[in-house]
Amino acid sequence: MTRITTVKVCILAAVVLGVRTAAASAILNTLQGYGDEGPGWSGGLDGLYAGSGGNTERILFSAGGRVQWRRDRDRLRLQVSGGYEESARQVTARNAVVHLRHNREFGGRWSTIVFTQIQADRFQRLKSRGLAGAGLRRDLAADERGTVAVGATPMLEVERLEGETGKTARGRLSIFLHVAWPLSETATLDAVAFWQPLFSDVGDARAVGNVALSVDVTGSLDLKVGAAVEDDARPPAGVARTDWNTFAGLGLDF
Repeated sequence: MTRITTVKVCILAAVVLGVRTAAASAILNTLQGYGDEGPGWSGGLDGLYAGSGGNTERILFSAGGRVQWRRDRDRLRLQVSGGYEESARQVTARNAVVHLRHNREFGGRWSTIVFTQIQADRFQRLKSRGLAGAGLRRDLAADERGTVAVGATPMLEVERLEGETGKTARGRLSIFLHVAWPLSETATLDAVAFWQPLFSDVGDARAVGNVALSVDVTGSLDLKVGAAVEDDARPPAGVARTDWNTFAGLGLDF
């Protein structure tokens, strides 16, 4: 009988600082923790709630999680993330992302990548953005000293925007660099960077970066701090080019 081998519940300890809050932009790190789990099922959950009343009325909620199945050379991972925010009874953030990915390892530290993703973000004018792609990942280093990996996946992007009829379909190339570096027996630094230009116009590119530091506080409790940024060279009209946020949280393993 299979079982969940690891479950992590992460309760964010501080309201996100920055131009926008964590709930305001769904910047999902689809590679973090890539090599951590053993065979079988594993998963993780995280969530944040903040509220205030009186002179300042504000509600912030965000949640996410992942489920992974791994056996021999195959790895299947489902990740979800979403957020909602109100300020003075006005909605200031609402977004959601669902990402499904399969990797199959073969000789020489190479892996295949097949993925699909759906995203919606009212404040980026995204009714929906669907992605589907396939490519390769190469682990340049993967041992107790850490992981360094690169990869590339051609992908199809289909977008539907608020205020516009129809949809736009186009091709992009997604190139990534992933670094996971144990700083000590209790601390790990995990960083991911993506660059995603259009095939038809390299100047129309997105760049995404995410870095997080996890520190074990006790045997089952850890502290996580980090930052994320997303830059769209040609965003839809009325949408800011860059979103970024910082975060701090506590994690509990059981």
